[in-house]
Amino acid sequence: MSDLEEPKSGVSRRTVAKAMAWSVPAVALAVPAPAYAASGPPPSVAVGTACKLPGNSAGDCADIFAGLPGLDPSKAFAIPLLITNNTSKDIVLQPSITIVSDGLPFTVVGINPDYCTPIAPGDSVKVIVYANSDNSANQDVTLDLTVPWGHDCADTDHAPIVIPDVYIESFPPCSSRVPFPTGAPTCDPPFYQ
Repeated sequence: MSDLEEPKSGVSRRTVAKAMAWSVPAVALAVPAPAYAASGPPPSVAVGTACKLPGNSAGDCADIFAGLPGLDPSKAFAIPLLITNNTSKDIVLQPSITIVSDGLPFTVVGINPDYCTPIAPGDSVKVIVYANSDNSANQDVTLDLTVPWGHDCADTDHAPIVIPDVYIESFPPCSSRVPFPTGAPTCDPPFYQ
């Protein structure tokens, strides 16, 4: 302040602002908690080694494919996901998993185990996403996966898990002769390279 200015009387605006900040009622500061606060964070998802179905797996795994109406084993692909339930309640994967690709078009026709199968807290479950395409080309693609989930199939309180930019270099044939990850051969696609 210079010698020519006269001191101002009263309370400064800054002092009033500080006082108002502390005078807001506590109720006004209450913010709704996110839906996951009661049950924990969303499940984690790891993407495994994708593969195409044409080949021996089509005949050897007919019982699994029969449970997926609309699956075309001659032009279909399998994308394994390892789902870990990080919540304090059972979770389920809800119908309408989607795949957006920069290369091959994919239409998801089902998963194994079925949609809405409970995954217990702390458990990790391998889920295979089966999708048709318009051909069985073995080419590289980048995928975006969207995985709706909840504590039951009617749950709408949780945002879907979005997994962007999954790069798949190639789709080797799925084989019932490739164990996951060790042990007897199964109809599951390989999860780890």
